[in-house]
Amino acid sequence: MRLLHTADWHVGRTMRGRSRTAEFEAVLAELIEIARDQEVEALLVCGDIWDKATPSPESDRLVFEALRECVGHGIQAVLLAGNHDNPRKLEALGLLSELLGVQTQHEVLRPNAGGILTIEGSEHVAHIAAVPFITEGRYVDAAAVMGLQEDWFGAYADGVASILRAICEGFDPNAVNILATHIFVDGSRVARVDGSERLLHIGQTYGINAPQLPTSPQYIALGHVHEPQEILAAPVPTAYSGSLLQLDFGERGQQKVVRIIDAVPGQPVTQTPVPLSKGRPLAELRGSLDEVLAQHEEAGDAYLRVRLDVERPEPGIAERVREALPNAVDVQLEYELPEDEDAVEALSQLSAAELFTRYYQATNGSEPPPELIALFEELLEEVDDVQAAEAVGEPPAEPAVVP
Repeated sequence: MRLLHTADWHVGRTMRGRSRTAEFEAVLAELIEIARDQEVEALLVCGDIWDKATPSPESDRLVFEALRECVGHGIQAVLLAGNHDNPRKLEALGLLSELLGVQTQHEVLRPNAGGILTIEGSEHVAHIAAVPFITEGRYVDAAAVMGLQEDWFGAYADGVASILRAICEGFDPNAVNILATHIFVDGSRVARVDGSERLLHIGQTYGINAPQLPTSPQYIALGHVHEPQEILAAPVPTAYSGSLLQLDFGERGQQKVVRIIDAVPGQPVTQTPVPLSKGRPLAELRGSLDEVLAQHEEAGDAYLRVRLDVERPEPGIAERVREALPNAVDVQLEYELPEDEDAVEALSQLSAAELFTRYYQATNGSEPPPELIALFEELLEEVDDVQAAEAVGEPPAEPAVVP
């Protein structure tokens, strides 16, 4: 049986306010084309299908169109909820889509009560133990009640590991057995920092230790981490497929893929990453204004983050960069702060309006317009009113209309 493992579509994500609808449409079409050309029997989508729990109608259209294409080519699909997805939305989708070969998993279920989904292939049957994202609160709250505040991360890791092992007890040795889930595995590589990879560990985020993963699946299909990678410390072949597009600048330079999984009951699987080519890349330019402008042709049509080396904030310089580089979606001014400690005010001593002004200056290289400061203070006052009303149990006043 041949399966395609994908995850973290994040349909609806924008790039600093710019729509990426055309990119999502293109890369989803590429994914379906790969599935069709590779004669895949089923698609495993391991969470974070949408970027928001309340996706726009356009985001829904893109997802439903991709699923419609799957159905049209005779490709079954399994979708499970990630931390960005609305579980009830996925449940509603599954009420009708199961009739067409699209199964969804929105909550953790026992193996004999829907926790294991079945895919009927041309030669084999596949059992998919589908485990959606498990919120940290369930185990963190339990640890707090037991007075184990120092071991919140460990409580979550042990609890999730127990669930994964329990659901895999329902596997059939005569079937292809796959675990599909949306979790963080300790030691996974995450977004690059200043051009270098870093590992994230339990204690920095909630996750599960790789050796705790169950041993009975033939393959564990993961979602949640955006960089494609295999988890070598896991007891069975385990991998993140990664996101479909470079979603933010920490992902610049990553080659996005989908994974083709060939599986036969009782035998080791073969997994093959297939590169994706659609979507605009992300790039970073750094240097003086002249140096940055000299580099822009090399970046092509990439979205740009510009880190501009300046001696001090200069009014209008960020606007000049954006005019010269239309693809620059993020302009940051880099300059040294005064060494005299007395000249640097403690941030804790600044008002919210002063902090906002500092941020605006650092980002744009100029003072914010007076009307923008006035609007900020008006909104801040409304927030204070709402919090005060909630504190005494009163309904908040109607907010002012902001043009």
